[in-house]
Amino acid sequence: MIVKLLLRWVWVAIAFLVSTTIALIVLFSLGIFWLGDEFRAAAGSNEIVWHGADVFAAYFFAAAVGPALTALPGFLAVVVGEIMRIRSALYYTLTGGAAVAVIPLLARSAEGAAGVPSSYMSIFAAAGFVGGFTYWALAGARAG
Repeated sequence: MIVKLLLRWVWVAIAFLVSTTIALIVLFSLGIFWLGDEFRAAAGSNEIVWHGADVFAAYFFAAAVGPALTALPGFLAVVVGEIMRIRSALYYTLTGGAAVAVIPLLARSAEGAAGVPSSYMSIFAAAGFVGGFTYWALAGARAG
């Protein structure tokens, strides 16, 4: 019984790490594409910025987002789901989206800045949805 419980929590930890990694890949991919498009739109006729937009975007997106990333909201969603034996794909997908979407809000409130662009929020939410669904597919469907 105890061995089964320990193995379950080891699998939960592995599934959480895999789903977090996938969510980060989606987050940075979408963020770099979005910011690259913004740089190209602002570049006008400046060819250096136009051709280097994705490189600039990767640097600036990682510098802006990296320090604000935290796994705590997602971890709390997983712990609640496991303790309450929630096996719903909808629960893990929505809580994953909410857990990642709350990160820029927390970072903005810590800085005292007002508002977060909706396109920025949709990138974070999409990454969270993918991460939440991945966790459900790996471990959440058999919660408890």
